[in-house]
Amino acid sequence: MGKIKRSLEVLRTEGPGRLLQLSALSLIEPLRWQGLRPRVASDAKQALSHLNLTNRSRGLFIDCGSNIGQGLRFFSTYYTPDKYDYVLIEPNKNCLAQLNALRAKNLTMEIIPKAASVKDGYAELFGPPPDRAEATHQSCSIVLDHNESLYQSQRFAPDLVETFSLSKMIRTKRTLYDVIVLKLDVEGAEYEILDDLIRAGTHRDLYAAYVEFHSLKLRNPARREKRALEARMVQAFGEAGIRFRRWI
Repeated sequence: MGKIKRSLEVLRTEGPGRLLQLSALSLIEPLRWQGLRPRVASDAKQALSHLNLTNRSRGLFIDCGSNIGQGLRFFSTYYTPDKYDYVLIEPNKNCLAQLNALRAKNLTMEIIPKAASVKDGYAELFGPPPDRAEATHQSCSIVLDHNESLYQSQRFAPDLVETFSLSKMIRTKRTLYDVIVLKLDVEGAEYEILDDLIRAGTHRDLYAAYVEFHSLKLRNPARREKRALEARMVQAFGEAGIRFRRWI
């Protein structure tokens, strides 16, 4: 019923063309997964070769938007625990029990129960309406309109969540690691964060970045504006020689 309700809402507000677009993207997602795997494997192989030439024996994988560890399970197959330490970042406190269970199996894992942002502070955490929300819902965000094409977001957590500057954290970690890999899946907050990284030059401290953009979940004209911004951001990473992949 949830998918039907969302489909009807998209049809009502944006028309049949938009509904067909979202449906097609959903159908090809398994193919996108299959296409991503060899690219990640190649990136990880080259990263390992680079790591073996550095003065430090271990790299760092930063997982922004860990939820309950789905991305970690995928990436740790390639960026393996014998060579990488992990930082898991997740502001939804309902996810922490499962993340702590993962940490119990891997002592080189740090969990940060905050939201990645461009500054230290506090923010509201938004998510879907109560009838669509699970405690560990994957689409929570500090950006109110992050899924405006699918539903009207509401406050998800009763308390404010703590935020921190991802750029500053990466700069600090760079003094300890020669290879840093970033996964960024922060439900719309990626635009401000990436802009901050690029302006500060901190994107150059990364070896690779896997980013999920959320423009497709926005309505026009915001969707067009974000798509143009995405192109400029991808270009900036490319000009810096940093591997950039679109995460799913």
